[in-house]
Amino acid sequence: MAKIPIKTCVGAVLYNDIGDIFLMTSPKWKGHIIPGGRIEDGETEEQALRREIGEELAIEISDLVRVGESEKPPSNDFIDPEIGFHFITYIARALQTEITPNEEVSMYGWYTIDDALKLPLVDSTR
Repeated sequence: MAKIPIKTCVGAVLYNDIGDIFLMTSPKWKGHIIPGGRIEDGETEEQALRREIGEELAIEISDLVRVGESEKPPSNDFIDPEIGFHFITYIARALQTEITPNEEVSMYGWYTIDDALKLPLVDSTR
């Protein structure tokens, strides 16, 4: 039996000064997700998260709190349905709300919790 490749990734539920949260879509995923990405060799979780947020959104974050971990088996939610994920999730304050997205960000916005729950979320984001 072949071993399923697992990517370890870190992401954050970003919030702004009025309590809205940031969600985005990406060409890699089918549905809205939180920003984040793979932890590179030698990086701590927080270093990887700060790097990913900077690359994807061109903002800085503070007040990072690790809130949990989850596993996502391979699915059609991701561009490569053969890959599973180990997600490490944080909440963090966005120090800026003006986003300069890179190519990994298709659509994005700041949402109230109620509005966010109405979006087509990837199951691991919910």
